[in-house]
Amino acid sequence: MKRFCLLLVLVISLAGCMNPEPDAFEYKGAKVGDNAAVVGIAGSLPLHECYRSVELQTKKRPYGLTVRYEDPGMERAEQEHLAIRNAAAYFTLIPNAEIVRFAFPNRTYAFSRPEMEAWFGTDFSNIRHEKELQQLMNQKLEKLDSKDSYFRRV
Repeated sequence: MKRFCLLLVLVISLAGCMNPEPDAFEYKGAKVGDNAAVVGIAGSLPLHECYRSVELQTKKRPYGLTVRYEDPGMERAEQEHLAIRNAAAYFTLIPNAEIVRFAFPNRTYAFSRPEMEAWFGTDFSNIRHEKELQQLMNQKLEKLDSKDSYFRRV
């Protein structure tokens, strides 16, 4: 019985040390001024492994954020698709975000909520679940070609 109790305590202790996968949707409803939420989202989205810092624009409208990354070392098209996905996630999770920028050493991508909602054909505030956002992005990005480019380089 002692061995069983010791084993049970060991298993529970080890289970507590395991880090679950970060879930960006736990921050749904956060505000641009919530630095911890913005950083938490950056740490759970694609490109999190090359995330460096975030700057918040909270004093006046348009409210927004700039996420700075190290060079992810990937093809430009893949980087652009991930930037689109991350921007859509920020607009879905942070209702007062109006501008989102992703700054890489070699380029910056800028997204505005109204333009992106028009491009996707949806209001991001209506998206309630991660699966719903993923389906929307997959549908749009599957059809993406050079003629349908969203990007505005700053």
